[in-house]
Amino acid sequence: MNAVLANARWELLRLLRSRRIFLLVIPVIAGPIGSALAFFYFGKMEPNGAVLTHGTALMLGLFVTGGLAGMVMLDLSALSAGEDLARRSHVIAFALPQSRSSVLLGRLLVVFGATLGVFSVGALGVWPIAGAIVPALPSDPHPLYDATHLFLAMLSLLFFLGAVTLNASIITKSSSEALVAGVLAGVVTAAAAFYFTYLHQISLLFPEVLLVVGAVALGWSFLRFERLES
Repeated sequence: MNAVLANARWELLRLLRSRRIFLLVIPVIAGPIGSALAFFYFGKMEPNGAVLTHGTALMLGLFVTGGLAGMVMLDLSALSAGEDLARRSHVIAFALPQSRSSVLLGRLLVVFGATLGVFSVGALGVWPIAGAIVPALPSDPHPLYDATHLFLAMLSLLFFLGAVTLNASIITKSSSEALVAGVLAGVVTAAAAFYFTYLHQISLLFPEVLLVVGAVALGWSFLRFERLES
């Protein structure tokens, strides 16, 4: 446990030195602000403001905040292992004084924990903003996605994207190629979600599958990282 915490502190220090830690501010600030701007824009498209309901506003705000958090997750998870594997041969060529799993776990505690945390804070900020700009009305139709379910689904999606990107960075030993793989995984997932929504077959099973696939990818990443060879 001491080794894991030491690696978590090192990852945090590395984010501070590289200034990448400021990426974590984006979902917290830009998410609610971008959502508010979108609420005003869509709410004024019709004179009576009927284009945007409260439920749709929440859904739009979660998509904005989740998209920003997704870009942060892709970037940080790709760099958490891929950067060292590409530039520091001792990670592969020599026996380390600690297990590689401890190295990876400590870094992921910071990357995954911080990204999921800032998304949660930004998403929770959407609720009061949506309520202030687009109040709920008894006549509002039911939104396409329930806001609470969408929030939980976004957490599953972020975890899935981070795990897939991490796995790709270990396989390719390149953060840039892992970033491309993560983007492709996000595009395929979004297309699948749109397809099932179009067929009216989307359910909570979809994010649950993402969570399981992400957990498998994460476990496989630890296994591969422990057995890396030059």
